[in-house]
Amino acid sequence: MAAINPAVAAPYSMGVHRNTATQSHKVMAAANPAVKYGRAASILSTPTQTQSPLLRRNSVPSRSSDTRIMGANPEVLSSPSSSNLMGVLFFTQCQFRNRYGQDLKLEDHIYWHGYGDPPETIAQQSASEFRHSGDTVGSVGAVSYLVGDKVRWIIAWSNSGEDTLELNKVYSEINEVSEEGIDWCSIKESLDQNVPKYTARNNNYGYSADLMIDPTSNTPTMTATFKCGACY
Repeated sequence: MAAINPAVAAPYSMGVHRNTATQSHKVMAAANPAVKYGRAASILSTPTQTQSPLLRRNSVPSRSSDTRIMGANPEVLSSPSSSNLMGVLFFTQCQFRNRYGQDLKLEDHIYWHGYGDPPETIAQQSASEFRHSGDTVGSVGAVSYLVGDKVRWIIAWSNSGEDTLELNKVYSEINEVSEEGIDWCSIKESLDQNVPKYTARNNNYGYSADLMIDPTSNTPTMTATFKCGACY
């Protein structure tokens, strides 16, 4: 029997090992929402399965099922603006739902990381969406919509890879329109301190908004629903 050349066998064995380990970590992330980049928060029990040395933090293979590794998937090389140096793709699918009795008009937007074109109008009793593509750091941004002439609805999201233990986050405000405009620095500070689910209320007008984002995915869907309590 001919001797097996280690130099030939190694790439194939390594590839099989990587695929098996990646699948196991995807299952872990799905079962444990606190897991991000294949690591768990200290408040939860650590899975008994030993992590493969191939799956270190820098390879980032398990944050979501959409994660892509450059060495295994050359298509990532064609979109460097949406992925970091390890080939991790970032984008946020933003879904806006208007349960109010009039259209919401786009007022302004800001992107700390990434790019995209938010819908100009969210029609009454309907939904609109757009994809916010991330840069090498992630997908982090905010938009504001006018509710009539006096009120603005601010929606902010963070899908960032700067800290591998941080979950994705959302934040919202429903405020009266002012001449000073929007303090985006304040919005970013509040967003950084927030969580994957958030409810904003304006009791003076009876408006509320519910926001939610997948806590661990690199390519999450973020839903933001605007409601009027007096409409029901």
